[in-house]
Amino acid sequence: MGEITTSSIPHWTYTHVLDCSAQTLLARLRKGHTYLTQRYFLTRDPQPYCDDCLVPLIVRHLLVECPSLIELQHRYLYRCHGRDSGVYYISKFLGPECLAQGHDVFRILGEAGLLPKL
Repeated sequence: MGEITTSSIPHWTYTHVLDCSAQTLLARLRKGHTYLTQRYFLTRDPQPYCDDCLVPLIVRHLLVECPSLIELQHRYLYRCHGRDSGVYYISKFLGPECLAQGHDVFRILGEAGLLPKL
């Protein structure tokens, strides 16, 4: 197995996020392990699916792929899309470019009603 080094995992630089629960949520989002997307492992319930798309509910789908959240993405994360034709990347959503400017990921999740479920 490969060794995890500081070159493979970027340093956590979100010291401007003072709320401990917000930092915990950011860490969970970056790992892709939230209560909403992973609770079925603990409860033995069926895996959750997106109500609109009928695909397995994962963090990447919630933040990048779900068509029902595209309007919110355009409203809050317009400055975080890639240079190629406005494609959004999860690494940019949860990176310092987006988080440093008012925690836009939290606004999307809150307005979509997902923040309390995560």
